[in-house]
Amino acid sequence: MTTSATSSGTSSTPETPAPAPAQTQARTTVVVRGPLPPGAPRRQRRRPGAAKPADRYAVIGALAGSVGLTTLLFHYLLPFDGPLGFVVTAWLCFLGLYALLVAQEESGLAVRDRLAAAVVHSVAALVLAALVLVIGYVAVRSWDALPHGNFYTQDMSDADSLAPLTTGGVLHAVIGSLEQIGIALAITVPLGIGTAVFLSEVPGAFSRFVRTLTEAMTALPSVLAGLFIYAVFVLVLGWGRSGFAAGCALSVMMLPIIIRAADVVLRLVPASLKEASYALGAGRLRTVLGVVLPTARSGLMTAVILGTARGIGETSPVLLTAGYNKAFNADPFSGPQVSLPLLVFTLVRLPSQAQIARGFGAAAVLLGLVVLLFVLARVVGGRPAGVLNARQQRRRAAASTRLALRFAHTAGGNQGRGELRESRRRADGPARPGLPLRGWLVAQFPAPLEVATSPASKASPSDRRDAGVRRRLLALLRGAAAVTALALVLVWGAAPRALASDYVPISGAGSTWSSNAMDAWATNVKQYGMQINFDATGSSDGRAKFKNGAVDFAVSEIPYGITDQGVYEAPPPRHFAYMPIVAGGTAFMYNLKINGRRVTNLRLSGDTIAGIFTGTITKWNDPAIAADNPELTLPARPIVPVVRSDGSGTTAQLTTWMSQTNEASKWNAYCVRAGRSSPCGVTSFYPVIPGTPFIALSGSQGVSGFVAQDQNEGSITYVEYSYALNTGFPVAKMLNASGYYVEPTAPAVAVGLTSAQINSDLTQKLNGVYNSPDRRAYPLSSYSYMILPTAVESGFNTDKGRTLGAFAYYFLCQGQQQAPALGYSPLPINLVQAGLTQIRRVPGVQAQNITIKNCNNPTFSSDGSNTLAKTAPYPPACDKKGPTQCSTGTGGAGGSGGAGAGGGSGGPGGSSGAATSGGAG
Repeated sequence: MTTSATSSGTSSTPETPAPAPAQTQARTTVVVRGPLPPGAPRRQRRRPGAAKPADRYAVIGALAGSVGLTTLLFHYLLPFDGPLGFVVTAWLCFLGLYALLVAQEESGLAVRDRLAAAVVHSVAALVLAALVLVIGYVAVRSWDALPHGNFYTQDMSDADSLAPLTTGGVLHAVIGSLEQIGIALAITVPLGIGTAVFLSEVPGAFSRFVRTLTEAMTALPSVLAGLFIYAVFVLVLGWGRSGFAAGCALSVMMLPIIIRAADVVLRLVPASLKEASYALGAGRLRTVLGVVLPTARSGLMTAVILGTARGIGETSPVLLTAGYNKAFNADPFSGPQVSLPLLVFTLVRLPSQAQIARGFGAAAVLLGLVVLLFVLARVVGGRPAGVLNARQQRRRAAASTRLALRFAHTAGGNQGRGELRESRRRADGPARPGLPLRGWLVAQFPAPLEVATSPASKASPSDRRDAGVRRRLLALLRGAAAVTALALVLVWGAAPRALASDYVPISGAGSTWSSNAMDAWATNVKQYGMQINFDATGSSDGRAKFKNGAVDFAVSEIPYGITDQGVYEAPPPRHFAYMPIVAGGTAFMYNLKINGRRVTNLRLSGDTIAGIFTGTITKWNDPAIAADNPELTLPARPIVPVVRSDGSGTTAQLTTWMSQTNEASKWNAYCVRAGRSSPCGVTSFYPVIPGTPFIALSGSQGVSGFVAQDQNEGSITYVEYSYALNTGFPVAKMLNASGYYVEPTAPAVAVGLTSAQINSDLTQKLNGVYNSPDRRAYPLSSYSYMILPTAVESGFNTDKGRTLGAFAYYFLCQGQQQAPALGYSPLPINLVQAGLTQIRRVPGVQAQNITIKNCNNPTFSSDGSNTLAKTAPYPPACDKKGPTQCSTGTGGAGGSGGAGAGGGSGGPGGSSGAATSGGAG
């Protein structure tokens, strides 16, 4: 080191180190841009996602170009068709054109970004459009029912297919849904969250097994859950159908959803929080209750929402375990109890437009209920962990103050004890005796309740704010209590009064063919205190349920003891009897247009009908159909036969007719192609050959509803005449043995059934009906039967017998008057008398001496003949097979659908000049 002196003083400086060798120095090159020349534009960096006007023009141009290009492809260049294909092709063309336009000005990174944004926005728009479409469609279809106040305060016990929208409502379904989902939540919430805590906090081999089992249960079909609960509750324990059973079935579906979602949420709780709790000396239980669950509260509430959303919309478990009920039933432990989804499923499949409107109204109420439950769940869930509101922050500060004073009390003796009491008094406030709610509210806030209530108060702004919060909470709680009390009063006032002590509810199941009549009769007898719960699940299902003791009675068009598909259906072990309840015609409802005009006067012979439903006639312009309709130029549209997928009496009637007439050869050949043995004979389950245009649907409501949709033009089905009337669609006139085409009106059915042979057990043989020589007869006419219990067994007792007997007395006499208006034909006097005899065999029935003449049945006469058949009009000459054809409409397209119509009157309601004929086109 060297030292140097200057004139200003002395200073010492270190020696400058020698530079390092050139090969060891780090070389860094820094490029320094000089200043831009004056006036030179500064280039701004742009993010790939930033938009500018050129991007908007590219979107518009790509949209216009894609639509034009797709139109060119579909209509001129390629044999493409269909709206879905058009939309998909246009979307793909849009992406290609958009990428091409963006690439003119942007780099590859920007092009990829724009394409990704276009795909994401398209998918989001598709999801939003689907949501808006669902909600909007339900809102539009339900608008006719929602404005009526009775829709929210009444049940469906007074509303049949003919009742206006000013009668009937969904109150019983709302209460049923709330009770059933409440039962399910009471079961699944503690079990689900408890299981999730076990999986999260107790790892091991058993928890891994439980997690695997839970994941497997999420794929469990809902119908299997319903079958399991049905087997346990109904078949094993014999408790019968109830809302509680439905709640248990829903809990089976909800439990794995809640467990999986809660498990994921609990595993997201930071381990440091639990470690801190253990470090402070807390055990596992206290850590779970005080740390884990409060931290995951919001997520756990989301898990409960997911489970509730799965359960509240289920239909099949409720149908199996609770059954369908039109009446109000607030007792979840006794009797059938309907839910909103089940009510929607039932009503929208009915042919009546009023019932369909009620069904969509129930769907709108269900949507509103789901939204309400979601909002309540969000309120209960609160804020996420670590996010405190003002009240929680004040309570935490007060708790910290009390803790600090407790330490001061330990160190300072009496002075600290006084400060501690004063702190507690300020924090808790004066709780007045006799006001527990007020005391509880005061305990939640550190400021006294009297603060800010006196003009002279010197309270701080925070204290006055706390007092205002308490006042608002008190007002809110009082308002909630008032609303709850008002709701209870309304529900109690709207709920139907208890049934008469002489009658108990009874249940039945079976035929959809006669369900419109059963529905109307069950509605009418409610005024007498009777509750009849009938599930229109098909004749085969009704017979099976009666055989198993699951219902008190069944309705079917075919008896026990037939051989179907080589399987003999043995009669049930319980004692029973058959009783005819109503007559009707199996009609052929169709949807066909010529040049945009609906055909309402179609005629079909037996050979043609058999050809359509065996697949040998596949086009509407087939020569066989043209021969039946000489004045119609039918289109070359494919025929879509719609058959029943479930076991039905309607299918049995059609197949019995084909197997016992000249159509047997076609029917047997079709069965062979379907893989069945020949001769095929009668069957309740229609065989469908894969690859054919046949469509199989469940229930008369299903097949008639499908044909009634405008987009299903070209379809045809077999169904009871009542459904065509209620749906407003025409039916084909069928050629009888006398060479006349006849519609299945009440008089034509009555004429045809005069040739039926009645067996000793009141079952029927219809060979004479198929070949009736009367030119007024409809060939496919038949009776429907009720299967009555004749002994106290299988859950049937004398109290139920009293109700069933009174109901049977009603529909055998008064109920037959309503049959023609519903689309059926009333029973003749001999079958009514035989039915009255059968009723006396029901145990517990109160026998009535009914004067037959006072029944006002349209078929009765003083000499015992069938008045309806005797006065039936003859068909006009234009309905005779030949070169002429009547132009009047049929079925629901022919007029009012009333009784007394005859062949040339244009339909059931007389002349129908307004009916649209499918004239030559």
